[in-house]
Amino acid sequence: MEPQEKILKSALELFFKNGIKRVTMDDIAKELGMSKKTIYQYYDDKNKIVNQLCQLEVTRHEHRFNEIFQTSENPIHEIMLISESLKQMMQNVNPIFFMDLQKYHTSSFEFIQTFKRDCAYKDIYRNIQQGINDGLYRAELDPHFVTTYRLAQIDNLMFGNIFSFEKISFSRAHELLLDLFIHSICTEKGLQLVEQYKNNIEQE
Repeated sequence: MEPQEKILKSALELFFKNGIKRVTMDDIAKELGMSKKTIYQYYDDKNKIVNQLCQLEVTRHEHRFNEIFQTSENPIHEIMLISESLKQMMQNVNPIFFMDLQKYHTSSFEFIQTFKRDCAYKDIYRNIQQGINDGLYRAELDPHFVTTYRLAQIDNLMFGNIFSFEKISFSRAHELLLDLFIHSICTEKGLQLVEQYKNNIEQE
């Protein structure tokens, strides 16, 4: 692994565990057993590390979601697989990471918001429209409203101050929000598939 890759990997692990603000360049150097001077050869400051990590993580998730779309059996299968992927990620992330990103690293925060508006919106809208066409989601739904609502759910979970994670984990909160969302849009036919896929995931 190249030094730059090692820096990014260790920094991401520290940011996810402790939040961004609490992690210093000294902490990253200590974690790597590397001098700060070596790190500064690749990154002038922590903000540049954060910016590149956000771009890499967004690209990685975009590729993963495209893979899920290509291999999923139907819109409900797709949304369940994506949710499971996000849940696994959230199990390793301290929610403070997202709060720090919004407060102290505005360019990275805006990059993520742009991704949601330009890419995530299209994917969710397609899923909702296809689910309606397939009789899995309620026919009277407004796809634009439902898509916007789902993105707002995710946004509030990651960047809002609504939820306290002292009594419930970040990933569990995500799981409950998805459950509320999907039960509000599904037909009986859709709900049968939801339970089927839930059982399949639990058995894996």
